[in-house]
This record gives sequence, structure tokens and C-alpha cells, in this order.
Amino acid sequence: MSEYTVVVTDHDFTDLSIERDGLADVAEVVELTSDVGEETADAHDRLSEADAVINLRYDLDADAIAALDECRVVARYGIGVDNIAVDAATERGIPVTNVPDYCLEEVSIHALTLYLALARGLKSYDADVADGGWDRDVAAPIHRLSTRTVGVVGYGAIGRAVGERAAALGADVVASDPFLTADDVADDPAELVEFAALLEQSDVVTVHSPLTPETRELFDADAFSRMNEDAYFVNVARGPIVDGDALLAAVDDGEIAGAGLDVFPEEPPAADDPLRDHPKVITTPHVAWYSEEANDQRRETVTAIVRSALTGGDIENVVNDV
Repeated sequence: MSEYTVVVTDHDFTDLSIERDGLADVAEVVELTSDVGEETADAHDRLSEADAVINLRYDLDADAIAALDECRVVARYGIGVDNIAVDAATERGIPVTNVPDYCLEEVSIHALTLYLALARGLKSYDADVADGGWDRDVAAPIHRLSTRTVGVVGYGAIGRAVGERAAALGADVVASDPFLTADDVADDPAELVEFAALLEQSDVVTVHSPLTPETRELFDADAFSRMNEDAYFVNVARGPIVDGDALLAAVDDGEIAGAGLDVFPEEPPAADDPLRDHPKVITTPHVAWYSEEANDQRRETVTAIVRSALTGGDIENVVNDV
């Protein structure tokens, strides 16, 4: 019998073979549910037996953290930890970890893909051709990317990757991040500016901030009113960073030209959410992170972190002060 128990709160994989193979000689890997984010009646009882927890989108709130009597680490399959009560884990001396670099390529390319699809009018052109048309003007005017300014909100690793790729395609890049100074981006293609200035200068605003109390509904009616009428908005970060009603109004009223959304305040969005099929909005189902390679990488990284925690090694990617 394995010495330790690792509880996987939720997942959307075919199986847990990567985790079980990587921990076979150390721990038994058990799952609460394979339904992403779903609660189970016996969750707290099973969490109380966990020596380590691996989490996707299950809500590890303060009550769930309180059930962790023996836990040595909580490891998340991803970058954001907004579904984990990190402060509660810190109080109990439990390290919380993430995988900060597994999808830099995927998310940065997805953000630019959404913008380019909007800027090149692909949704309008596709619909027109499918309807029997052949009209250049349905998406006019279209401008060269080299004449555009890309505004990156949240200039961490993914934001930088977006900035570098946008600059490589010929765009000017500005960035806003309250934790950085001009010296921090001296070797980057982006110019660091204040948030309000970024909104006013940018032809596309792309969001790469974590969800925190400070960034929740950062993009409200006032923020959209500051953007240019021909500018686009792209969010591949977290849905609640945006006031959905304010975004819909901004698109409907022509305050902005359109939006590309990989995330929504509530996921999945309601079937009658008007942003789902809005003619000026392109949507994807929270897949900016996804490639087969990225999926394997996050699982392998989490497994290695848990293994190290259980065998007395260093714990990488700790996000709290433990």
C-alpha cells in the first residue's frame, strides 16, 4: 500500500495515467470527480485524508482548506489560483503552487489570433461568403497591423510573449502593469504607460492580468468609454475582470469596434447570453491555453511538484509565503 494519498479534486482528462505513473512508488492517486468544478458530497472527508491535493477548477474555499489535516501541498493545473483560498492555506502553512509557464506560446498566439480575426474582418467575410456574397466592404475599413498599437494589460510572462509577437508582426506595443517600472521593460519592445493612457492609445486592448480584488471588473463602463471607437478588446485571462454588461453596451453602442473573448464572467455563459453570437464578437470556450503539449506539460509539472513535496524535496512555483 502506498505511503501517501494524493487527491485530484477535478479534471477533464481521459484518465490520470500521467499522475499515477509519476507517483506510483510514492502515493495512491484518487479523484474526487472528473466533472470539472463539481462539488461532491464526501469532498471534505476525502480531502481530510490527502497528503497532497491537485486542483483544476474545484472551489477550494476556506472550508475546504480547513479540511486538509495532513496536506503538504496544493498544486493547481494552471496559472491562476483565484479558485483557491490562498490566504487560508497560508495560515495553515500549506504551500500553494501553480504552473506559470506551460502555455505561454498558446495563450499569446490565441490572443493575437482573436485580434487578427477581428481586425481582418474574418467573421463578417465568412458570413457574407457563406450567404452567397462576395463583398469587400462588409468588414471595411481594414488597416495594416504595422499602423496599429497593441495595448497589453498585465505584463507578466504571457503579456510579454504577446508584446514580443505583436512587435515582431510590426505593431507598436504599450503595456500597463502596476507592479513594473520603466526599467523592468527597458529591454522589451513595449512602452510602459498608465492604464488610462493605454486605453486611449491602443487599437486593441488585450488582457493578461490575474483575477484579484483589484482587477475584478477592471473593465467597466468607464474603461470602455476611454477606448477608441475603432479599437478591439480581447480577454484570454479571467472573465470576471470584465463587467459583461458594460462590454455588451460598449459593443452595441459603438464605443468599441468588437471583442474577442476566450473567457466569460460565468462559464459556460448562459445560452441566451447575447455575447455568444454577437456579430461583432468572436468567442472561444476557455481554450487559449490548450495544446496537447501544454496539457501534458502542466500535468507533468504538477506531478513533479507533488512528488518533491512528498519526498522532502524543494517545492517549485509556490505562490504564497510558506
